[in-house]
Formats: sequence, structure tokens, C-alpha cells
Amino acid sequence: MTERSVLETRIRALYLARNVNDLDTMMAQLDPDFSFRIVGNGRLGTMALGVNTPETVRSSFQALVENWDLSEMEMVGAYADGDTIVVHRAGVVCFIPSQTRQRTEIIDKFTFRDGWIVDLTEFVDTLFVAETIGLLDARDRDYSSSTLDRMSL
Repeated sequence: MTERSVLETRIRALYLARNVNDLDTMMAQLDPDFSFRIVGNGRLGTMALGVNTPETVRSSFQALVENWDLSEMEMVGAYADGDTIVVHRAGVVCFIPSQTRQRTEIIDKFTFRDGWIVDLTEFVDTLFVAETIGLLDARDRDYSSSTLDRMSL
């Protein structure tokens, strides 16, 4: 098992490369058998499809960096269990095509093999994503505290 500090350094390198759209450095952090997916159902389209070849991973990462700016996200915490690290991030995300900005949180679950990232499963606010990319009309929903007080959850 690789030391936690080494694994966290690799995660930070991936995030830093992501912030400046450096796909080559992002790919350099990954095991050749790396797999990636954003948790969500098929209604999110290709965004929620798992990828597991260097070509499909690179293509997926390219689409994400072209459309989503995560440079204002910060690591809130990291939790390790052996070769798995779960990272909690919070901050402002920008959907580049519409310049929609929203404060949100993301949970990333990294699995490592021999010090390399072999799997990344990302948990995002799927309601925010669906509204932002136009799958749902956000204007039809009222999530204000006064509305939530009246809702039976």
C-alpha cells in the first residue's frame, strides 16, 4: 500500500492540471487501466457513462474541461482507507457555454494501484447539472426555504 501523502499528492496534481485544462498532466496521473464515471442515470446522457480506455477517458476529460470550470473548487477534506481516498470539494462551478455559476459540492472516490489512480467515481449535484445543461427547466422549481418548509419530504 502506498503512503497516503503520495496518493494525495497525485490527487492534487490531477486537480491542478484540471484547473488549467492540462489534459496531458491529467492523463499522466492515471493507471493504464483507469476507469471514470460520474454517478447518475442515463438521463444525464454521455456525462454519466463510464469510460475505461485511454481514448475514451481523454475524450471524456476533454469534454468536461471544455464545458465545466472547476477552478474555484477547494478540497474540504480527504478520507483514506487503504488504497481508496474520498475527497470532499466545495466551491463555485461554472458551466462555460452559458456562463452559469453555482456554488456546489462534489465527492470524488479515488482508488489507487501501485500509487497510480486506477478508478475515479465522481458524485455531483445531478439536479444542478440537469438544470444547467437544459434537461430540466429550473424556472419551474422553487427551492427557497419557505417552499421547503411546506414540503413533505
